[in-house]
Amino acid sequence: MVEPKHPSAERGFASMDPDKQRSIARKGGESVPSFKRSFAQNPELAAQAGRKGGANVPAEKRSFSQDHSLAAQAGRKGGESVPREKRSFSQNHALAAQAGRKGGESVPAEKRSFSLDRGLAAQAGRKGGENRSR
Repeated sequence: MVEPKHPSAERGFASMDPDKQRSIARKGGESVPSFKRSFAQNPELAAQAGRKGGANVPAEKRSFSQDHSLAAQAGRKGGESVPREKRSFSQNHALAAQAGRKGGESVPAEKRSFSLDRGLAAQAGRKGGENRSR
């Protein structure tokens, strides 16, 4: 015997094909002018929201913290989506160095693996140099 379908199974947002769902969702996002979008106006607010959302996920379920190669792969994919001439770090090495120093300063000294292991730092430097010369 075939189970009767629930009366609402044939209607509503969930029953639409994914393209139609995306189209409707896009219209909702476009209805607010960019200057009124709080995250567009306040990057710190966006960062806080991201941290808050991330804090709600248990550490063992954070895929990037569990699989560093997955994080690296996602980073490369994101970087590749930007045309080479628009990648500010590839165009301005001083800016890249400055950002790296700033990022490094936010990590406590006892957690900086290169400050604890000079051999690891040298190995990473050599590896980076090899990639750059290609």
